[in-house]
Amino acid sequence: MVQTTMFSPSPRALQLNFHFSPSLATNQKLFSRGLVRINTKAWRHSMFLSSKPVLKDGALSIGGKDALTGVPDNVVVTPLTNSSAFVGATSVDESSRLVFKLGVIQDIRLLCLFRFKMWWMIPRVGNSGSDVPVETQMLLLEASKGQDLEDSNETSYIVFLPIIDGDFRSSLQGNSSNELEFCVESGDPAIVTSQSLKAVFVNSGNHPFDLMQESMKILEKYTGTFAHRESKQATELTNYI
Repeated sequence: MVQTTMFSPSPRALQLNFHFSPSLATNQKLFSRGLVRINTKAWRHSMFLSSKPVLKDGALSIGGKDALTGVPDNVVVTPLTNSSAFVGATSVDESSRLVFKLGVIQDIRLLCLFRFKMWWMIPRVGNSGSDVPVETQMLLLEASKGQDLEDSNETSYIVFLPIIDGDFRSSLQGNSSNELEFCVESGDPAIVTSQSLKAVFVNSGNHPFDLMQESMKILEKYTGTFAHRESKQATELTNYI
């Protein structure tokens, strides 16, 4: 016969002690039902690099860093703010679908989001233009520290966002020569063009998350076709996780 003994832990042994750091204490509150409320209103503003995007000697410099080299002569840069611009290109032929080369990306850490399926996007990382798949909707480059940056102690980031330009949608892609390309298409053979001057939005900053947020705010103001989440009325449920 095997005798078993049941031990009942004391209430003190079951007591949980939560130690919150000062940073967590200001942003979170623990409720008795186990829910954590997060204050989503606090956000650190991005520090943009004041250097405007410049196309010179076959190189596209954004935030003081050469993001693209070997840029073709038909590429056009239209400044928008102190740190952002539109990038486009022209062609001698008209078509409902055009593919333009932007320049070479080599030995730069990058992150991109691309349409894996018509209704789904997934990320991919790499360090050259050939790592950028077709139907890329966002491309983020990490500019290395160097003397050509305004502040050599800070790593800067460059974002490429393909947008809608008139009747044409755009997307990014790379080729085997490490060249970054953008594709514009109307989806209608009757709607053709020979140029797309504002197909890709580019911006730079010192913090990737702030850079994305501020870039969307700039596009919100420019296009007027959508509202940033800070401008939308959120339900109380979004404050709970």
